[in-house]
Amino acid sequence: MTTSINVNTLFSVEGRVAIVTGASSGIGAYIAKGLALGGATRVYITGRRLNMLQETAKGFPAIVPLQGDVSTKAGCLATTSAFVAAETARGIPEGAVALDVLVNNAGIMTNDGTWAADASAEEVSKALLHASDDDWAKAFAINAYSLQWMSAALLPYLARASQTNQGFREGRGSIVNNTSVSALYVSRDAQGHIYSASKAAAESLTQNLASKFTKLGVRVNSIAPANVPSEINDITNPNSFISKLKDIIPIGRAGNEEDMVGAVLYLTSRAGSFVSGVVIKIDGGILIGV
Repeated sequence: MTTSINVNTLFSVEGRVAIVTGASSGIGAYIAKGLALGGATRVYITGRRLNMLQETAKGFPAIVPLQGDVSTKAGCLATTSAFVAAETARGIPEGAVALDVLVNNAGIMTNDGTWAADASAEEVSKALLHASDDDWAKAFAINAYSLQWMSAALLPYLARASQTNQGFREGRGSIVNNTSVSALYVSRDAQGHIYSASKAAAESLTQNLASKFTKLGVRVNSIAPANVPSEINDITNPNSFISKLKDIIPIGRAGNEEDMVGAVLYLTSRAGSFVSGVVIKIDGGILIGV
């Protein structure tokens, strides 16, 4: 029996152009560096803090900082324009600018109140009323709305990558949304309702975008990590998700950058080129034990 499988290139992203939002630290930084190490030609990273983006890019010539804010539609459009300008500045005709990978990773955690296990109805009520309208709006703007704005603004460039030389067969034209396991479960002990609600919206958006984009050659999938150290999931913070659940992970350890990068390389390479509309849970088995 003969086979045409080339395992050496199956998970390769060599020659790809990518954008990773929220890559100034944590999971976004892991993914950006992983794509660069995987052979990507350019990995544009976005975020509001230029100094942190520059820190992520240090030692990685392929990583290009693009300071920007994806919390508004205008900010997402400006980021798209900055990407196109950066590509044309490299001598690529505007009509040939293409994007192989978009990782919508930017996210925030808001403080929407906490309560003890034996809290009274009054105490739970007070905790849930702690957050403001602005807290809800900000969480949804970054954790959910930005996925649609960025994906829509960059869709023509993603479609071009997938359609040029049948790039879709190599997995080009891929969107990966970071939605979190918080989007997928409800537990009587879980708090952080704003974050969970916004991430559930992000997961719904992923499915809806996949239903529209896949026929255009652009695949849309999500990763749902848990207990992976990041700026908003700090192991040194006793109130963080990773701290509270670190001892109940069925697989027996916290996640790390290799776990994140492995999933993204799968979804954005030839290996995942037949996959769209799925969520990969990177949670150490937490969801099967909730």
